[in-house]
Amino acid sequence: MKYLITGGSGSFGNAMIERLLKGDATEIRVFSRNEKLQADTKMRFNDKRLKFIVGDIRDYRSIYEALEGVDYVFHAAAMKHIDKCQNYPEEAKKTNIDGTVNVVIASIERKVKKLVYLSTDKAANPTTLYGLTKLFGEMFLKTVDNKDTELISTRYGNVLGSNGSVVHIFRSLARQKKPLTITDPEMTRFFMTLDQAVDLVLYALENGKNKDLFVYKNKSCTIKQLANQFSNDQIITGNRCVEKNDEALLTVHELNHSELDGNYYRIDETIPYPTKNGEPVARYTEPLTSDNAVRFTDTELMQMLAEVE
Repeated sequence: MKYLITGGSGSFGNAMIERLLKGDATEIRVFSRNEKLQADTKMRFNDKRLKFIVGDIRDYRSIYEALEGVDYVFHAAAMKHIDKCQNYPEEAKKTNIDGTVNVVIASIERKVKKLVYLSTDKAANPTTLYGLTKLFGEMFLKTVDNKDTELISTRYGNVLGSNGSVVHIFRSLARQKKPLTITDPEMTRFFMTLDQAVDLVLYALENGKNKDLFVYKNKSCTIKQLANQFSNDQIITGNRCVEKNDEALLTVHELNHSELDGNYYRIDETIPYPTKNGEPVARYTEPLTSDNAVRFTDTELMQMLAEVE
């Protein structure tokens, strides 16, 4: 099987490459615009099945040519930092919206079997430009019409240890004996490991059908609970204006069109509400948020952080 990973030289891309090399991959194309990270990835794995392509999803021709003969696509490339997206909205649009359209249309034109799109909990009832751009991606995959390529979305919370993760910031400050800066100690967020992110995407690839959305049933914690794993020397800076105190992983509407298989929700608009006396009855009356989700214990957090040391 031939795979292509957009943004494949990043944290998720490297984790996915490691997993695919253990499986049936005959070729893995790493498509990104970061030459340095590509060189690092090539040196790390040193495997002839890896093919590195310098390109930009903003350029349709670039991604179209890279997709020749590809069976499966993982679309991970994106502008992901909330502040950067807010400060450079046109750049966020070019990458997260225009770039996603390019990847999807090119995949359809190349008759790729399946494309799995990586989204975020920020796309559920978004309040940031980043969340809006990722929600657009989810909606676009649901609405674009095609017969040959199955388009599947995945959504999850913050990935511990990924590039730019708060874990790197906390760990760096703690090692320098500096106080940790936190916006609001009671703010809650969903967290998962890179391995769990890869598990979700591969589960979606194997089990997903066209227009499905798969969501990992994340646990959550407060920012203070996470920070306490590194240091009790903390400075509260206050929320940024665009941030929510709690994140939503699934809306009420999505939950009522979902089925749960272990740790994975599958959301499909054709999944009906149950009925009572012939009338549809909602199974859920509130969204799944980082405030009402199952919380990590300190031991669980410690074990997860040890994995991303």
